[in-house]
Amino acid sequence: MNLAREINEKLDAILRHNKEVNAVKLDFQDPNFTINDVNSGEQVTEEMVLNKADEVYNTIVDDLNKLTHDGKNCRDIFSNDYYVNDMSQDKKISEEIRANKLAVEEAKQKNANN
Repeated sequence: MNLAREINEKLDAILRHNKEVNAVKLDFQDPNFTINDVNSGEQVTEEMVLNKADEVYNTIVDDLNKLTHDGKNCRDIFSNDYYVNDMSQDKKISEEIRANKLAVEEAKQKNANN
């Protein structure tokens, strides 16, 4: 697997992790919601779950830092409109940009002033 793809996977893992954490926070807003430890079967608190989530997040970030040598091994990733020079992602993004431009032009044509 190439470096760009590995970096993309770690970045995607961060996004998925953040969505899961937000879902768990919403679950804990329900007073009837409970969750039990898989190993002991004991009920766990929101704080315990979020602490574990922080550990998982830090592991993902550490892995990402190892891949990029703390960001020194890659340049222009975040200033590049395209997704870390991955050709399949470049094509997908180009198609999305084209579709968005087309939608804007179609909206202009449907305007009552035309």
